[in-house]
Amino acid sequence: MSFPWLDDGVTEDERRAVDALRNILQEAPAVAETLLSFPWFADGVTKDEALAVYHLQVILREDPAIAKTLLGFRWFTDGVTKDEMNALYNLREILREDTATAKNLMGFPWLADDVTGDESYAIYDLREILREDPAMANTLMGFPWLADGVAETERRTLRGLRNLYELDRSSLSALTAKPWFKDGLSDEEFSLVGDLGDIARRSEAHFLAIVDMPFLETFEPADALAARSLRRLACCGEGVSKEFRWLMAHPNVSDGISDEEAIVVATLHGARSFYTDLFDPLLDPNTVALEERTIDLPHTGETQLTVIRIRPGAERTMDLLERAVRTVEGFATKPFPVKHVIFLAENTHTRRYGASHHGTSMSGWHDKYDTDEYPEVDVLHVLAHETSHYYWNRAWNRHWIEDGLGAFFQSFIMRQASLGPGVPVVPIWPPKMAPCPYMTSIAERDRELDRPGVRVISDCSDSLGDRLFQDLWRGLGDSVFRQGLGNLYLMARSGAPVGECEFRKYDKAGICEVEAAFKAAAPAEAAAIVDTVIGRWYDNSEPYDLSHVDASPPNPNLPGGVEITRAYISLDRDRREETKTDHFSASEIRDRVVLTLHFSLPTGWQTRQLPFTFVTYYEDGFAYRNNDKTYTFHAGRSHASLSFNVGDWPGRTWIPVIHSSQGAQPGPETPIWAPGRHWVSVYHEGQKVDEVAFQVTP
Repeated sequence: MSFPWLDDGVTEDERRAVDALRNILQEAPAVAETLLSFPWFADGVTKDEALAVYHLQVILREDPAIAKTLLGFRWFTDGVTKDEMNALYNLREILREDTATAKNLMGFPWLADDVTGDESYAIYDLREILREDPAMANTLMGFPWLADGVAETERRTLRGLRNLYELDRSSLSALTAKPWFKDGLSDEEFSLVGDLGDIARRSEAHFLAIVDMPFLETFEPADALAARSLRRLACCGEGVSKEFRWLMAHPNVSDGISDEEAIVVATLHGARSFYTDLFDPLLDPNTVALEERTIDLPHTGETQLTVIRIRPGAERTMDLLERAVRTVEGFATKPFPVKHVIFLAENTHTRRYGASHHGTSMSGWHDKYDTDEYPEVDVLHVLAHETSHYYWNRAWNRHWIEDGLGAFFQSFIMRQASLGPGVPVVPIWPPKMAPCPYMTSIAERDRELDRPGVRVISDCSDSLGDRLFQDLWRGLGDSVFRQGLGNLYLMARSGAPVGECEFRKYDKAGICEVEAAFKAAAPAEAAAIVDTVIGRWYDNSEPYDLSHVDASPPNPNLPGGVEITRAYISLDRDRREETKTDHFSASEIRDRVVLTLHFSLPTGWQTRQLPFTFVTYYEDGFAYRNNDKTYTFHAGRSHASLSFNVGDWPGRTWIPVIHSSQGAQPGPETPIWAPGRHWVSVYHEGQKVDEVAFQVTP
């Protein structure tokens, strides 16, 4: 039989295939004839196909029956891919180690079909486990979840077990003997196994103590969160941390973590980060109280919510936590990443922020977020921000996606609250943050994030990210925007290349993935909207959109004959008119900037209150402050004045925090005012009554 590739010069791969075929022909002519009949052998042999012929030759010598069975597999007859060649090689090695295991593997239906990357890696991991522990390999081969197909979670489970070779066999047996392990692992169960494995590599004794505890006898979602918290407490450096050793020696832990205690343990990593004095009261069953609720979410199904307290709290907190979870899941349009959401309502945070998300739980200032002292919206918008991090967090996303979306949800919650009766609806809702004063584009933030050897935490992520996502929401509409967010979540979690977005190891989803996610959700005619919005906020290549800004002329006439006679910006505390200005330098401002309105009152005026709304805009078209103030105009006066602070909040700082091997250090101090044009629109019951503009220079 003659093949064209034999006549035009034989490559090294083709020579390898011919040599292997010659040996097969001598040992089993029928097998050689079958190989020669395959189309891929006739049209030119690739490197993977040549190696496949060589591996088949070795298998033929070890077990002719297996070799002949392989020839009937579809993936072997239609051309051998790299994954299939690797599967063949590892099957060859398994056959050399243990014929019975190889024959058992040949009986798995998924091996006879096309071999996927996950399946190829699974055969490799089984080979390695077989070398280290034949009994464990045979145990795994008997699990139904391995025999009926290898998904990503199952492949990663095998890899996790293989990483525990250096441990005593009892360690692996203690884990694989669990009933929930034998039945097949969900994503949450897989995560639990991975976290326990990491603890095992640091301390086998602690691993064996944990794996024998009651909370792991049956699987509940909180168990995975507890294991994640323990793993994070155990790291970093060599061995385990002192906090982890202390915790494992605590009497209420060393006697075995129960299912209820697992919920508390899930919060300890967050507590360790800020306030370790909480460990003792949280581990004291006479002190800690759990309020629990089971809810049914549209995309997730049954989900558990828990509020943990060590002192009395507010009845409304659980309702607000549920509202936050429902809001975020509704936007994500995908199942919640965890089935148990935990809020530790205690003062675990020493910074000025109110809450923090740690992948297992939310912690915060108890006195601010678990009392009735503050308006509901103040609590709800923070819970929504932190809840969003379960979907879009910095483990898989750039920082401006994580906190930009957190800020978006805060803005959205605040907008919903503002739509009550009697409150004027401003055409654009205020973002959580004022404009970033030291950068105007997300590309600049990316360059800051990519500084080698450091991690820069900056509120500019919140500010710029919020504006990007609000702009996408307005341009695409609510339904398409929600689909895009769900796409972004799936893309970031998979880490797989998407179109032109090439992930590398440890990459995080960025602007390319945002573009791909929202274009995939939008109809073809909306793709241009995504391009425009991204150009506007990523590299400033598109102009700001001011079409939604209220451009109507002000009407200074108020009810009862009251009229605004003049309005101005002042830079001193006394608000003197002679200090009024329409421009100032941001670097010179050390106090608040004040807007003053002067009114004329008609003769015979009686004391009356008038409500006003002050909306502060920036040149990017966003109203970054929206505040209400009711002013009393007293009887017997012909004139009155009202002053209001404009701009960012008093005491705000935009100083970035730079984390490096030397610890956390503040970056250069930055004025709170963003350079550019600002203006304040004043409303009375929905009517614009005045507007004052001013320019800020660096």
